[in-house]
Amino acid sequence: MELRDYFKLIGRHKVIFWTIVVLCGLSAVIWTSIQPKSYLASTTFTVNKSSSISQKDSTTYLFDNYYNIQSAGLFSQIVTTWFESPSLVTEIYQKAGLPVPNVSQKKLAKTFKAIREEPATINVNLTGTSPEELNKLLNSAATVLQEKTDELSKTGDTTYDLAKFTPVVTDNSPNLVLNAIIGLFSGLFLAILLVLGVEYFKEK
Repeated sequence: MELRDYFKLIGRHKVIFWTIVVLCGLSAVIWTSIQPKSYLASTTFTVNKSSSISQKDSTTYLFDNYYNIQSAGLFSQIVTTWFESPSLVTEIYQKAGLPVPNVSQKKLAKTFKAIREEPATINVNLTGTSPEELNKLLNSAATVLQEKTDELSKTGDTTYDLAKFTPVVTDNSPNLVLNAIIGLFSGLFLAILLVLGVEYFKEK
């Protein structure tokens, strides 16, 4: 079939064709409109290891704190895995004064998305419907993580500090225009298939 034959088919079934296209586009708009407002919050943690002795007080070369940086990098791996602990996530919610979500432990462990970057940086983000609550959770996370870090430091001579960047919260809601366009194109594809199917069975 040539291209003009397809247009003739669409013309013969234009009511069905345009009904499907409009319904798909309208469905996408309605679905997007009823979605709750969503926000994305992110921050960055940097793990630092305190030096027990400075270069000026040492008679040997300390390699510009190379080993401190290596140690901080290894410890940052531990901190990153803490975000996957339902127990720690629960503590963060409690410290923030917010109710713990009534979800499974598996889902609770996915509340925070933590990605470690070399040498000792951790990028953390989470989504929610309240910018205020998201800010509270990230600030609470910094407090809880530092408390856990201090607890570990009590068992030895090594001291780590967690530096937190100011959280950034942005609108993460579905894009109405984009979803409407996707809905219309999906409708076009579905309408063409339906028209071809109707024509095929008519010939049979």
